[in-house]
Amino acid sequence: MILVTVEVERNLRSAAGSKLKEKFFLSLFLILGMGPALAAEPHTAQNAIRARPMAIPACPGATSKDPFAMNLRFKTGPRRGECINLDEFRPIHILSPEEAAQYSKKGNLEPPKPGEIWVANIRHQNKFWVAKIPLEAVEDLLFEVERFDYGGKILAGLNKRFWYAAHAEVRFKFRADNKVTLIPQFTDNEEPTQQIADLVFSSEAIRHKGEAFNPIKGNRDNYAMAKRVLSLDQVVHDSVINLGHEIAQYPIKLSGNKAAQDRKRQNYLLSAIKRSDLDWQSYHNGKPVMYNTREQNCISEALDIFDDITRYSHFSEWDKDSPEVLPRRILNDLYQRGLIHSKNRYQFPTLNQEVGIPFRQ
Repeated sequence: MILVTVEVERNLRSAAGSKLKEKFFLSLFLILGMGPALAAEPHTAQNAIRARPMAIPACPGATSKDPFAMNLRFKTGPRRGECINLDEFRPIHILSPEEAAQYSKKGNLEPPKPGEIWVANIRHQNKFWVAKIPLEAVEDLLFEVERFDYGGKILAGLNKRFWYAAHAEVRFKFRADNKVTLIPQFTDNEEPTQQIADLVFSSEAIRHKGEAFNPIKGNRDNYAMAKRVLSLDQVVHDSVINLGHEIAQYPIKLSGNKAAQDRKRQNYLLSAIKRSDLDWQSYHNGKPVMYNTREQNCISEALDIFDDITRYSHFSEWDKDSPEVLPRRILNDLYQRGLIHSKNRYQFPTLNQEVGIPFRQ
């Protein structure tokens, strides 16, 4: 009908005489007369394909073999329509009792019980795993600062001194007699379960595979965010071995008796898990969580793990809520909160020293 209307207007404008008008109305009659015949014409395979809307291709990692995979694209910004790399960077998801029971059977483990929390999307050996986490078995926490030298030689030299470009993460160490148990997450993966003694919570800008982080782009809606959780082996593989970065470590200072300290460690762990799960829920509902270098970054999110739990004395709300813009302020922020013993970067062994792999930068 639209085609007919357009043709009517076009012919009326050009019809100057009666003969033209007669030809026009004859053409119109033929078109309207052929309408039913055209409608009755059977669809060929070629016609059916043309009529079918094109399906949006699945993003990398969106597979039915992984129950917690997600297929999501940027909705705004310069990367609108592009896939979000949830194949490598994902927040964790707290399993429902039914989901946890299924994975306990898959791993030939006892059914879930009080004092445990089961989560998906733990990154280890470049794969995703479901983890059984013993909440009461956290024996130590470390705040880790990973330096990456951004820019040319002059800026890199300054960074080695001032650490103005750095990444922050929180490491949880578990007792040797009660470690985290990993179960293969993919339904077709029959690898045996594994035990690991450390989990590292790391809020990161989600980038394309192989893409380096750019702090300037981080202010312009180029990156989504994932509060992801990795094994220490994965951190060593990614940051120490592959990138040659230096990672300083600071034991978290706790007050009170042993029971109070144990309770605080457990609360910090729960804070980190719940914050990551909130991101997963947002992604699962089709709402990307965006990274911002100045306002919502690795530093602010790492500090929020502690700020959700701790009530600081002699520490203003303005200081607490102000964005941690410069990585060189991390140590001062931690020290003001009473979370670390010293602001000296090398008072405690670096992760490089701990695993015996020197940094290359």
